[in-house]
Formats: sequence, C-alpha cells, structure tokens
Amino acid sequence: MTTDQVIQLAVAIGTIAVAILAIWGERIKLLIGLGPKLVLTLHDPQGELINVSFEEGKTTLARYYHLRVSNKHRWTQATNTRIVIAGLTRPAADGSLVSQPLSGPLQLMWRFSNFHLLYSIVGPDDICDLGHLIRGDKFRLTPFVFPANFTGVLEANQRMRVEVKAVADNAESQSLCIDISWDGIWSDDTLEMAKHLVVKEMPCARTA
Repeated sequence: MTTDQVIQLAVAIGTIAVAILAIWGERIKLLIGLGPKLVLTLHDPQGELINVSFEEGKTTLARYYHLRVSNKHRWTQATNTRIVIAGLTRPAADGSLVSQPLSGPLQLMWRFSNFHLLYSIVGPDDICDLGHLIRGDKFRLTPFVFPANFTGVLEANQRMRVEVKAVADNAESQSLCIDISWDGIWSDDTLEMAKHLVVKEMPCARTA
C-alpha cells in the first residue's frame, strides 16, 4: 500500500468515525459508562430565610428548603432534567410510615422558577425548591402542580418523609428520602428554627 493510499484510508476512517460520533456519540457514551451521572442532595437543612409578598404592598418572612442536583460527569450534559416527588409517606396512629396516594411523579419547582426553564440542562449544579414555611402558615412541599388529594402539607406536630429523584432524558439519580417534622413553632433565628422544623436525609426504606 502506497503512502497516498494510507493517507486516503486514514482520512476515510476519520470521516466515518466523525459521522458515527455525530449520530451515536451520546449513545456510545452511555454504553461505556461516560454518560451523565446525576446525584441529588439536600442543599440546606436549615433553610433560607427570605421576605415574600402575600398581599399587595405587604410582605412576611418565609423559610425555603432546597435540593441540589449535581452531574458528576460534567463532560456530558443531562438533558431535560427535572426533580420529581416519587413517593410520600406519613405516620399512622402507631407511628409506622404509610405510603400516601400519588397520581404520578410530581415535578418540584426550580429555584427562581419564573426565570428558569421547566426542564433543565444539567452540566453545572442546579437548585430546586423542596418546600417552604411561611410565618403563620403551614409547611408545604412545592411541586408545580398541587393535586387536590396530595398530602404534602405539614401542620404543627406532624411529620412526613418524601422520596425525590432527578430524572433526565439520558440519566436518572438514585432516590433521596427527606424526613420533615415540625412542632408548630416559628423562629426568625436560623439555629433556633432548625430545632423546630427538622429537615434531614434518611435511607429510602420501602414501607407499606
């Protein structure tokens, strides 16, 4: 084989390789374990204290709690990513956790959702709202849609455990379970409030 033939063959192979990567590049990355790797964590167990408007010209304090989704394989973006509530349990009279009805996964709101795409492309970390407590009100989870039979609200001396997951077109995180309990007391002080509204990660043990 002449030098010119070797060069032509190399060019042809390179052209084919480029075409294959353009068409099936993402699929190849997934097959060899180089696709996106989503990890979901509780971003702020103490919450973030902010002012919110509830009537024209009036504001009050609220504490928001967030989740962070990270892509450990930053070289591949996770497309159309959303954080969903995949399960919800609440205590029965005997203290055992009982699954609550869900019509399907409920997507949580992104932080600053008015300025955020509904489905995120996750290369860098992104943040979504888990729930919030407005002073003088109840704690509420914050899905985009709140069905009438959804029990994602806490009153004083109540507890729930929510299972959340990051889902994308080309990736899915492990489930993360968050235990939330509130004794009904509000405090503007962050450290004091953390004693009354406790938000923490828990193992995702399946319950009846």
